[in-house]
Amino acid sequence: MTEENMLGLSPVFKCENSHPRGDIVFVHGLAGHLWSTWHPQSKKDNQDLDFWPFWLGEELQANVWTFGYDAPRFGYVGQGMPRFDLASNLLEYLAVNDIGDRPLIFVTHNIGGLVVKEVIRTAQNFDDKKAIIEQTQGIVFLSTPHQGSHLANLIDNFNILTRATVNVQELKAHSPQLRQLNEWYRQNVDNLGIKTQVFYETQPMRGVLVVDEDSANPGIKDVKPVAIPADHNSIAKLGKNDLVYLSVKKFVKKCFPTLVTTEQLELTYSKHHLYQDTM
Repeated sequence: MTEENMLGLSPVFKCENSHPRGDIVFVHGLAGHLWSTWHPQSKKDNQDLDFWPFWLGEELQANVWTFGYDAPRFGYVGQGMPRFDLASNLLEYLAVNDIGDRPLIFVTHNIGGLVVKEVIRTAQNFDDKKAIIEQTQGIVFLSTPHQGSHLANLIDNFNILTRATVNVQELKAHSPQLRQLNEWYRQNVDNLGIKTQVFYETQPMRGVLVVDEDSANPGIKDVKPVAIPADHNSIAKLGKNDLVYLSVKKFVKKCFPTLVTTEQLELTYSKHHLYQDTM
């Protein structure tokens, strides 16, 4: 996978069924990668499909996509884009790929969750984008810093030479912009009919808990964040028997409409004609 192919929306699994249950879009976080963020061995090769985005599509008969964008920590690596611009970028990628015609689930890690919340809020302002809101059935947040991250404050104090990017600057703990975004989501999520699932890390990375329990909790009624014995990176790199994978699979099943198989349609057709013949 070349550097330019790391950006944008890439298909992971395309359902052979002409009527897939819906679309699942994975959105990575700060300094993440559209493939390796989710891969148990952190592989960036888009030909390696042995990872949980592919398994979800295969098991649930849904189309699966992964969104890549530039969100480095430090300026000498890259510049990144503000969250609002990332949201508008993702919105347009969804539109050109006709995502919004079917039920939609987002699975997010780190600031990917903030980008998706911004997508929903932005879509409210444009009639041609409101289908995205109507079709969004659920959002999974993996260690998303709804209240910001103290790590951003630490990076900002390291050294002026590190030049923290706009993505890190927007992540400062308890920033007004993050509080405003989270308050908007909390007040509107029920009316929008969007279900929410939350997981948070309990193990530090290099001595730092990147997103603590308080920041990972969006504060939504009846949504209980689930503690996971993993660090900030490994919480998104799953095996088929891991709790997060099993739980997300169950969550997506609940969000998507019940799949009607060809066999079920044929059985219904036969029963209908049998009933007609007995009249």
